[in-house]
Amino acid sequence: MSARKGLASFDDVTNHKQKFQNLGQKLVLQQREELKTQLQVFQNALISFKKQYNDEIIQNPEFRVEFSQICQSFGIDPLVVSSSMNGEASDEEEKINQLSLKIFDVCSVTKNLNGGIISIKDLIKLINKDTWFNEDLNLKIVEADVLKALDNLKVLGDELQIINIGGKNYIKSVPQQLSNDQSLILSTSEMLGFVSIPMLHDNFNWKTVRCRTNLDELVANGLLWIDKKEGEREILYWSTSWINKELGNDMLEFEEALTH
Repeated sequence: MSARKGLASFDDVTNHKQKFQNLGQKLVLQQREELKTQLQVFQNALISFKKQYNDEIIQNPEFRVEFSQICQSFGIDPLVVSSSMNGEASDEEEKINQLSLKIFDVCSVTKNLNGGIISIKDLIKLINKDTWFNEDLNLKIVEADVLKALDNLKVLGDELQIINIGGKNYIKSVPQQLSNDQSLILSTSEMLGFVSIPMLHDNFNWKTVRCRTNLDELVANGLLWIDKKEGEREILYWSTSWINKELGNDMLEFEEALTH
């Protein structure tokens, strides 16, 4: 067989492979669109049902639980159904109640990953990502919704608190209070990704014992993670949110935690 014929055969195989890949991608996109359409139909049906029986859902706890279970059996978040209503006072209250439960759930399941402190920005990403099929309706949760829901949760106590670190709002779900030193350390780590004892000493003129005491407590509470490389004396203390970015999987571990 000539070299020319052999190369031509190779080109034919490559072309066929490309055609199969294109066909496969087309089928995947088609199936995804069909799934979105089906979910949209189910969602619209649930919204209509909720409008018709809204009073009974509100007044009857057992019926409310059953309705929530029906939503979840279709993979549809009850929060989405509540967000899709006409904006009446009772519907808005229901939406905030559902969002309050969602916030509490997210803070609980991500506590081991972030030490009990999560930025409102990351929280919103998680909640909106969990309802990806509803993106075309523009019913995404925004920070104002989260603040309303947190205010709603105050009746249950002060377990969830809003704190400000580096000019950004965070939700704290752990009982311990942050000292001024610790807040400053976290603010610095959010800007740079990490801090170290020499960095704190040079910038804030802190003694080593002051640096180490605060860093050790933040590490013990899961708010900073240690990175010590072989052959290097300096220990870096990384912000948990920056660790995800460095891995190239911003929010990936949070999303995996929510699915288990």
